[in-house]
Amino acid sequence: MKHNKKYIFDPKEKCTQAVIFARVSTRDQFDKGASIPAQLERLKEYCQEKELKVLKTYEIPESSTNGERKKFHEMISFVQEQKHKTAIVVYCIDRLQRGYKEYVELDSLRESGHIELHFYKEALILTMESNSADISRWDFGILGAKMYVGALRDNVKRSMLYNWKNGQWQGFAPVGYLNIRHEDEKADIIVDP
Repeated sequence: MKHNKKYIFDPKEKCTQAVIFARVSTRDQFDKGASIPAQLERLKEYCQEKELKVLKTYEIPESSTNGERKKFHEMISFVQEQKHKTAIVVYCIDRLQRGYKEYVELDSLRESGHIELHFYKEALILTMESNSADISRWDFGILGAKMYVGALRDNVKRSMLYNWKNGQWQGFAPVGYLNIRHEDEKADIIVDP
């Protein structure tokens, strides 16, 4: 993505506008209303307290570790089109990113004065004038989120290997078989009569 070179952002300009970015990891979480309303409530209050006019709100079910992150990039493009410094307001670091894929782009926009990053839970605001300690807090937040995702992946793999070693099927039954649950709640497959 390219920066919008038409505008030069004054580092002294007070940021008065924002986009809210609220994310859950899966469509199922989104459909069940998991955490999006809670994120939005706090972030809207935060913007009001900080006197930030909310230009747009992004409520998305999107993994931050898999896929293209279309809505994330849509939000970045919208922010790049703005003539004034714009805050990206998120509930916490791992709602924005759980890895370093987007780091260079976000940091470049921050360093140019195009954006501010507001992380509500961490009480962290990053601007073009942020010091190395605050930037390191962002780095460590991303690292922690990345470690969490890695640990989840390790747990799933370990569980799958354990089940396979014990002759248990993982996932949907193949054609010709049915998934069932025994009285002890253990999953199994049987031949489809």
